Amino acid sequence: MASRQLRKLRKQQELLNLQNESAREEEEESEDEAPIVAKPRGNPFAGFAALADEGEDDDEGNKTDDDEEAEYKEQPSVEQLDGTVTTSQSKKPKKKNKKKKKKGKAPVAADADADGDTISDLLNSRVEQLKLENPGDKVEYPAAKIADLLRINFQHLKAINEMRRLFGKAMDVADADDHAQPRRMRNGHQEVDLETYLSAPPEQPGRQNKLKGLFDTVLRTNPFIEGKKTWPRNSTHGLKMARVSMLSGEYTFVHDKTYESLEATFFEMVQMHDPMQLVHFLRAYPYHVSTLIQVSKVAKQDQNAALAADLIERALFAFGRASLSEFRKLLEQGRACLSFKRPENRQFFLAGWNLVKHLKAKGTFRTALEWSKLLLSLDFVDPYGIINWLHPLAIHAHEAQWFVDFCATKIFEEGTPFIQTGAYIKQTLVLAHLQLKDTEAARAALLEGIHTVPWLYCSLFSALNLDAPRCVWGVKPRDENEDLYTELYIHVTKDLWQADAATQLLVSTAASAPRNEDIKSLPKSCPAVTLADARFVYLDDTPALMAHVPRHLIHDREPNFDFDPLPPAREDNTFSSYVQEMPW
Repeated sequence: MASRQLRKLRKQQELLNLQNESAREEEEESEDEAPIVAKPRGNPFAGFAALADEGEDDDEGNKTDDDEEAEYKEQPSVEQLDGTVTTSQSKKPKKKNKKKKKKGKAPVAADADADGDTISDLLNSRVEQLKLENPGDKVEYPAAKIADLLRINFQHLKAINEMRRLFGKAMDVADADDHAQPRRMRNGHQEVDLETYLSAPPEQPGRQNKLKGLFDTVLRTNPFIEGKKTWPRNSTHGLKMARVSMLSGEYTFVHDKTYESLEATFFEMVQMHDPMQLVHFLRAYPYHVSTLIQVSKVAKQDQNAALAADLIERALFAFGRASLSEFRKLLEQGRACLSFKRPENRQFFLAGWNLVKHLKAKGTFRTALEWSKLLLSLDFVDPYGIINWLHPLAIHAHEAQWFVDFCATKIFEEGTPFIQTGAYIKQTLVLAHLQLKDTEAARAALLEGIHTVPWLYCSLFSALNLDAPRCVWGVKPRDENEDLYTELYIHVTKDLWQADAATQLLVSTAASAPRNEDIKSLPKSCPAVTLADARFVYLDDTPALMAHVPRHLIHDREPNFDFDPLPPAREDNTFSSYVQEMPW
């Protein structure tokens, strides 16, 4: 396999060399001719694209076309390994540059040389990487195998699609009623609640009707979330995306100067401990992600789960508007990366985690599983412990075969920088084989689990109100780490084990299983509790689990805010501006 890849890359490199030689010959022939460069025509559709993102901002209502072009020129710069910078707002000037290149052969040749050298360097780097990874042409690619299993379908990211599959036309009727109710309240000039206040579009006479159809298109075409018609028609206020490295597929969200000033104002308001200040700020800037996450937490504390979920969806909608098309293509293939060390990226992980929790509670398990796969694909180290939901969601969503294949990868193996709690997560294989009607495989996996983590099954019998059999009776976790992971596993899978088929298999198999008399000799089932699992427990907010987390991971850790819970140590962050260092 690796040899074929090497041959393919060499052929591509030879073709590039031939193209470069041809370009140089054309340049020599045109030395005596002065290149004719025509004045580029403006893109007639550029204004409409700009209106989709920037047209509804109150502060930008009087901007001219020249002001908008100036915004495109002032793009945030991100240093990249491949020497290029791509932002989500920088595509339009590139179209104009292409028109210039068509008029003169010399500029085309120069650009061809530059592009050829860049791609040639990338190919050479990839060839050397393949040589190192495949000295004997028999080495597997563990990360590639994992990425293949973490491919996503953007249609499965939208809960409305799953709801329509479950409830059909009744879902569309309910959705229409939800949209009509706030509209009736606004038209009647009645006193509105917090949800209606934050959903009402800012008043912009004249412009609102003009851009209504265009923004409706933006609502429908967002890659992450299908927008709601009750959401304000406004811009993202400077939230963008840039490529960091073409080789690794790493991207990052970036903040321009306008967004940075909003971040600074937001942090000052957080210090005031006045939720209504944040609510009014969110009314003025309805797609500021930090405020959306913070106010969502406030709504949750007020027992308004619907508003909390709506604000999280709006935050992910803002990220979708800022995302690059090339990022989305890699994301669909499971090969895009976001660095958790960057505070602006952590907000995407956090919003995604909160959405998965909401989807799980709502019963849209297929959508929740797809989002879990997306978040894990962006960082295999799993900084928010989403793996703790992924395995029960796979069973709920009837994706048992996918989970069996996933456990066969090297993501749980010792010595890899990935997930270290596979001994517990793999116990869900029993349920997966049972769902696949493979009772023998389920029984074999159960017997192996009783032998390797007997304390887990002792606690499971107790949680299910069953008498523990001799093979696991009286077996307790050996340390606080095993204690936490045992309780965490039961917390997320107990409802699955309560099914009749699972309970019957558990009781019948354990009754005949031999007892391991030397529990202390078993290898460690997990490392020390990680900060990722501490974040999961902290966000899940279950007191029984919180009591098992070491104090230094939660209670003694500073800073710790709802918009960035339990961040990495200061020296482990990658800051792009002084504003991001303010919490420290």
